[in-house]
Amino acid sequence: MKNPVILKRLKAFAIDYLLILLYIGILLCGTLLTGSLFHLQFNIADPITGEITGFLTLTLPVMLYFTLSENGQYAASIGKRKLGLQVVTPFHKKAGFGQLLLRNGIKFLPWEMAHFYIYRLFYNDPITKNTPDWVLTGLILAQALAVIYFLCILFNKNNRSIYEILSGTCVVETVRN
Repeated sequence: MKNPVILKRLKAFAIDYLLILLYIGILLCGTLLTGSLFHLQFNIADPITGEITGFLTLTLPVMLYFTLSENGQYAASIGKRKLGLQVVTPFHKKAGFGQLLLRNGIKFLPWEMAHFYIYRLFYNDPITKNTPDWVLTGLILAQALAVIYFLCILFNKNNRSIYEILSGTCVVETVRN
């Protein structure tokens, strides 16, 4: 890769993703112990309840983790902080909460799109009817958008993704005094 910041970003996201997986594990353990959330999230009679429950228990907390940590003193999630990165404006000023919320909302849009269409996938009984094309198309679009985000970072002159351009943010190496 032409820019060491790109490699650091990948490593930082890997660290943050491990934290997300840990959170998912805790969430699943709690779900299996209580049984209540599992029933709500995977109730095939009601994909809307499952989607709302999934958003409130998984996507929203993950978005808030990134938004609040990047809005904090270090302007970085735990992964970015470990790798010496921070999220700022292109003028190296502290990004505002609204900018960061927009950044992370757009960043996790493909993830939430995938959840939306996966709930619709489970809603359709494959024995009695085929999965609608719009569900399969949505799943493909969610994955394509995630790939486009990554390609943008690789090929954009300033290594900024779409969500950073739209939110007026960028990831830079931490300035050490």
